[in-house]
Amino acid sequence: MTIKCTATLFLATFSLIAFARSARSATSPEDIFAPPARGFISSAPGWNWEEGEGILTGNGMMGAIVLGQPHDETLFLSHAMIYRPNKDTSSPSDMASRLQMIRKLCLEGKYTEANLELEKSCKIATANTYRDSFIGALELHIKQPESTVQRYQRAVNFMTAETQVSVNDANSSFQRLAFVSRTDDVIVLKLNGNNKQTAFFSFTQTQPKNKQEIQLVAEQTKSLDQGIKSGLLYFRALFAYQNDYNPNIGYEAVGKVVNKGGERTETADGISIIDADEILLLIKIQPLLKAENRETNFPELQQKISALSTDYMTLLKSHAKVHGDLMGRVDFSLDAPVEDRAKTNEQLNRDSEVLDAPLAKIERAFDAGRYNIICSTGYNPPNLLGLWAGTWLPAWSGSFTTNGNLPSAVDFLLMGNTPELMHGYFRYHDERWLGFRQNVKTLFGDMRGFHIPAQMTVSPLETDFGPRWPHCFSHLSTPWTLQFYYDYFQYTGDKKFLAERAYPLMKEACGFYEDFLTIFDKKGKVVFVPSYSPETSPGREGNPATVINATCDIASAKQLLRNTIATAKLLGLDADLQTKWEELIALMPAYEVAEDGAFREWLWPGLSESHEHRHASHLYPLYDEMPPEIVRNPQLVKAVEKSIQKRFEFREHFNGMAFGIIQIGLAAAHIGNSKQTEQAINMLAKKFWSSGMASFHDPGKLFNMDISGGFPYLCTSALVYADPGHIRLFPALPEQWKSGSVKGVRLRGGIVVSELTWNGPKAKIILLSDTNQVVTLTTPDGKTISIKLQAGITTTVNIP
Repeated sequence: MTIKCTATLFLATFSLIAFARSARSATSPEDIFAPPARGFISSAPGWNWEEGEGILTGNGMMGAIVLGQPHDETLFLSHAMIYRPNKDTSSPSDMASRLQMIRKLCLEGKYTEANLELEKSCKIATANTYRDSFIGALELHIKQPESTVQRYQRAVNFMTAETQVSVNDANSSFQRLAFVSRTDDVIVLKLNGNNKQTAFFSFTQTQPKNKQEIQLVAEQTKSLDQGIKSGLLYFRALFAYQNDYNPNIGYEAVGKVVNKGGERTETADGISIIDADEILLLIKIQPLLKAENRETNFPELQQKISALSTDYMTLLKSHAKVHGDLMGRVDFSLDAPVEDRAKTNEQLNRDSEVLDAPLAKIERAFDAGRYNIICSTGYNPPNLLGLWAGTWLPAWSGSFTTNGNLPSAVDFLLMGNTPELMHGYFRYHDERWLGFRQNVKTLFGDMRGFHIPAQMTVSPLETDFGPRWPHCFSHLSTPWTLQFYYDYFQYTGDKKFLAERAYPLMKEACGFYEDFLTIFDKKGKVVFVPSYSPETSPGREGNPATVINATCDIASAKQLLRNTIATAKLLGLDADLQTKWEELIALMPAYEVAEDGAFREWLWPGLSESHEHRHASHLYPLYDEMPPEIVRNPQLVKAVEKSIQKRFEFREHFNGMAFGIIQIGLAAAHIGNSKQTEQAINMLAKKFWSSGMASFHDPGKLFNMDISGGFPYLCTSALVYADPGHIRLFPALPEQWKSGSVKGVRLRGGIVVSELTWNGPKAKIILLSDTNQVVTLTTPDGKTISIKLQAGITTTVNIP
């Protein structure tokens, strides 16, 4: 394949005469095109980061999207803390005063009128319903002398988080390597090859892509500085606005260019290097905080970057040890053909268009998903974009979307044996509980507990009050968030975390249900009113969405109350509250089968099913667990299967929102339906991964990281499930997976599966427990085995 790339700007300093003068280095063409042992290769450069064509690297704080253009390269650089501040982040203040009217109208069946009350409150309020958006910080441009490309490859090494762009052109062979260090918190880029290296480096502001973004950037930028400062590449942007919740007034970046040999020239725009043996670039990005009360931290940044080693391998070694440990804890294999594993992403994507997802594509998506989430998790959990952006106008503000996307993104952090990465998730929420309490007062008046918005970025306040999608009346996000707090204990056994951080929040959240559930139906059951099942409505699209008794609201409340009771018993606390919570669970409606045989999404008379939708929120109780209330009831299991089937039928003509497929896939796995589980896995593997192995929201578009976490979780959930004291093998093994292995996954109960292998009916599992315990192992044929585990000693079980 021949690629011709023409630079749009040619600098006089880039002379081919300089290249002709150069001498060969020790790097050969064969070295730079060697594929990574664990990673991927791609055969063409990217053009559009939003279509996932870039390749990714990150350290949980800073990220880089590398397009991989041969001679006119762009890297989009980002920082986890940089959200552009809006003028106002206040919330409506009169919602609580309308609650009784909204409840009355819903109970009378006047859902349209109830929605109008919500609309009235939005008009009266002076709220800005837009969240502070996550933005791309800046762009790094690298211009090299153009020449006809004779061979090209880009790659990502999953174990080192290095991006690799390798080019053999008419003049030389060269390679650009980049990673973001977890140990030194710096973006590192190296350019070397078999000839001398010439390049021009510059920083620019994130380039607006349309008139709306051009206007926005102009309006929301107070000042902009870019160029050279004290011999460093320099960039600073100050925001035009500030608000109560966003700590930023702007941000800065510095870049240190280090050349081994050659000539260096500084211009107003950047730094050019001619005829170097090797070029190294170190970049630091840092927000400017209101609390620091200064508009530059340049001396500090200059000092930090000057203190770093300028040896690429020294920087890489310390970083790769940390990143490689995280990435290497889990290994997943479906024994895919070796020739398929060697294919480029482009080849595997083409194969997926005409076949069920090739096994090698599933393996690669599993690893790529873990890689994407590990790289984008640290200071914060991954937002919709993970950690990456090249715009000031991302879809949905690049928010943390708590009613599906964010849970999917972090789903595998515990089971993937990286529990320390959950601390960014906990830190993010722990800084916002005061605002979540305020939301309850705003929406429901004098009640206890929390309301976590369905979408948020910096501010904790609710911003979704539209009558079409009344997320303000969804009760799902708070218990779902606290499920991760409780699960952290179940996976790690960290009783101190449970007692000091999780239980106080869980207990307070239960107080909301004690205060909210004061209305009873004719059967004496409590009524969730108002209630909402994201992002749909009963019957058909367009019907009022503010209704009664969304199944997901009831299921998540039951889960929270049960977990809190179990925690109180374990800690020996609040016996009186345990009784109260048990009584409250008993007063909640039971799950039901709809007239069409599906699992009911609203447990209230007159509210019919709506299968034509991308969400499947009513299947929430099966996302992470196998609740006996469902899995031991054959009628309910059959109803869940019917609901999943209906969602798949809908997706025959609608393929959007990948995490909705994660939802139905997990539900299928947790009721033991291997066929539906396999269908979900193959649909996700085939359609939702780019040439750079970024994941999509919709097939082929909308860069979005949620299924990067959800996909490996779904694959592993088909192989093993555990509650403390009980392990179930192969609950939903896809028929396509004839043999394979998974190593290193962590289970509830503090157990690591050191190895699980299978080949047809034969299997072997090796377990390593954190503590001495006895567990029951259920085999695929339903037999149970009692196993005594000793802390720190592996135990092997062969089946049959």
